[in-house]
Amino acid sequence: MGRIGVLLGLLMAGGMRNSWCAGTPVTPPATGPRWVDARELTLEGRGWSDTKDFYDRLPAKAEGRVRASVWGLSHDSAGLRVRFVTDATALSARWTVRKESLAMSHMAATGVSGLDLYVKENGRWHWIGTGRPEHFPTNEKSLVSGLAAKEREFALYLPLYNGVKELQLGVPPEAKLRAAPPATAKPVVFYGTSITQGGCASRSGMAYPALLGRSLDWPTINLGFSGNAHSEPEMAALLAELAPAVYVLDPLPNMTAEMVTERLEPLVKTLRQAHPDTPILLVESIDYPAGELVTATRENIAAKNAALQQVYQRLQEAGIKHLTYVSGGQLIGLDGLGTVDGVHPTDLGFARMAEGLQPDLQRALKSAR
Repeated sequence: MGRIGVLLGLLMAGGMRNSWCAGTPVTPPATGPRWVDARELTLEGRGWSDTKDFYDRLPAKAEGRVRASVWGLSHDSAGLRVRFVTDATALSARWTVRKESLAMSHMAATGVSGLDLYVKENGRWHWIGTGRPEHFPTNEKSLVSGLAAKEREFALYLPLYNGVKELQLGVPPEAKLRAAPPATAKPVVFYGTSITQGGCASRSGMAYPALLGRSLDWPTINLGFSGNAHSEPEMAALLAELAPAVYVLDPLPNMTAEMVTERLEPLVKTLRQAHPDTPILLVESIDYPAGELVTATRENIAAKNAALQQVYQRLQEAGIKHLTYVSGGQLIGLDGLGTVDGVHPTDLGFARMAEGLQPDLQRALKSAR
């Protein structure tokens, strides 16, 4: 070819390359989501605004006033949900949790430390995505993608047995994202045990207070304190500071029959003094499946429920109105399929609890209007 031929070949090849580059669109580098702090959106489920940390469930003044175990559990974000409106085709979340333990031996990480996303379609809440935690302290996960570009309302439930330090939502850069209008109805306040808090739901939106909130499309406040729902005067005073549509009192699994006799009546009277007409549901302990065969278990539950019945009768005789007594016998079913460990409900157990409680709660809400 010779030296001239080689040079011509190189020039032609370079020209072809240049021509190809000039005529082919260059794909811009991929861009990540636009991140928005969840504090800019609508947070539902927090009874007090003056909390030590933003996603706490008790006010800062409760520290040193309630027992240390209750204060520690108040950092768990059970029942808190962020509501927002967006036309995004994809949603991501980045969240930082407080506790290194992301799961328990009988409860999945998605319920303990994960996020649970729902969308409102045709007036009903529909599950659409879960944030699965894998790392401590921060996870970044895609919650959903491939949506049609349409403005929708979403609700993102926070972890049940872990606390949240920071939470951001990620949307495509061109998407609109704004806070959902705050609920106008007064919330339903649930006070209770690990069962109320959400143990052992597989996802944070599957605890029975959350199920009832979506089914009734009603705001809720979850004040479940695992192993520590003792109905002490300090908690009664804090509960009385709230102004709910209905109180649902479900502490019996954490109490002895003697504690029920001593503490439930003063608790109700404290609430009634602050809120003369607010409906109050008194919920019996659920029947544990082992009670079918284990005499001690059956007698323990029966004694607590009998004590609650006596409290209810005394309150009625004292002229306390707007009380509803809720039997616990059928709340999780009698087939033994409703719990993880004989105590804490599975998702099936929680669905049964919500279904069993809903009629009484609906009647109470109607009477509260």
